[in-house]
Amino acid sequence: MKENFGILLKIACIQMVKRFDAFAHEYGLTSTQMSVIDFLSRRQELETFQKDIEEEFYIQKSTASVLLKRMENHNLITRSTSLKDSRKKQVLLTDDAKKLQKVISQYMDTTQQNFENNFSKEEIKLLNRVMHKLIKFEKGNL
Repeated sequence: MKENFGILLKIACIQMVKRFDAFAHEYGLTSTQMSVIDFLSRRQELETFQKDIEEEFYIQKSTASVLLKRMENHNLITRSTSLKDSRKKQVLLTDDAKKLQKVISQYMDTTQQNFENNFSKEEIKLLNRVMHKLIKFEKGNL
């Protein structure tokens, strides 16, 4: 019997999200909120807008709006007028989120390192290539 790539991919994603959620839960976060904090912390020198988050995480505008509203309500982000374009609102980490930055970054880096320690360089290159191809396929760009 042939293995179904969609099912295998779904199972792998679920397992990874479970690990991320378990860690994030310790800090009162979701894995998605944790990922957004990590993303914003790595772009501190750049103005970041909702559109950037939508593109980074391949989410719809409505999903990003709800996510950012919840993060605002939990005092994790603020939105303020862009320094470059007064029509836009940039997304900024609050002091509360900045306090979590280091532990989140360490978790993400450790997770990446553990992943890299369990796969050969060739396997990682192949997996990266396949994942990027799958993303393009799902976006209808293949």
